[in-house]
Amino acid sequence: MRYAIVLLLFPSVVCADDLITTQPGALPIIISAPHGGRKPIPDCPLRKGDNIDKFVTVNDTNTELLAVKLAEAIEKKMKAKPYLVIAQFERKYVDANRPAKDAYESEKAKPYYEAYHKYLKESRDAVQKDWGRGIVIDLHGQAADAATIFRGTNNLKTLKHLIDRFGKAAATGEKSILGQLAKSGYKIFPSNDSTDTENPRFSGGYITQTYGSKDGGSVDAIQLELGFEMRTKANLDKFANDLTDALSTFAKEYLPAEKKK
Repeated sequence: MRYAIVLLLFPSVVCADDLITTQPGALPIIISAPHGGRKPIPDCPLRKGDNIDKFVTVNDTNTELLAVKLAEAIEKKMKAKPYLVIAQFERKYVDANRPAKDAYESEKAKPYYEAYHKYLKESRDAVQKDWGRGIVIDLHGQAADAATIFRGTNNLKTLKHLIDRFGKAAATGEKSILGQLAKSGYKIFPSNDSTDTENPRFSGGYITQTYGSKDGGSVDAIQLELGFEMRTKANLDKFANDLTDALSTFAKEYLPAEKKK
């Protein structure tokens, strides 16, 4: 599988180095991984976080590797590529899962933030135009519970279009992404049969709120906050395959099989 930097795919984007990995897709599935990168932004100072709520600089270990493995597994199983955008830059310089005012402090970081979101927006718009509807999978890591996947959907608001069309079962039922992961033995919070609200620490950030259907549109988004058991290098292949199986079942039930005519 070959990847390209954003500059090659979208010449209008200002992005000078290989700090964002992208892939154009042929499925109504978009994978985002904003917090796994480990590379510095050249000549850019570290963020200080003055007057910023929820200021975090630690990376989500191995989520960038998981995103690549997930894209490869999806292509192998579903015979087509998902859209993909991965931040290879460190969160210490820019946080792509925040609004711009809270994401970066140096003008040298701004082009990378804008490039990440330009590609996500263009991917979302392409899915909506070509397929009519689709899903964004935003991959994250959390240290609160190594064995748990925390659902992040703003308490299902970023899945509004999906639920309005198919009912809540599309979000938490047997053939949903989370339903299939639970069937494979993963612990989900809130559990799929629960009416509990999501953990406010992990309930869906800027990416899901912006590119999901919370405020309209027909592309939905879900943030998966993964415990470390799923992100160890020894388990990355297994989890990528399990998530691919879950996505495949979900896609057959809830996503269009062909592009719009």
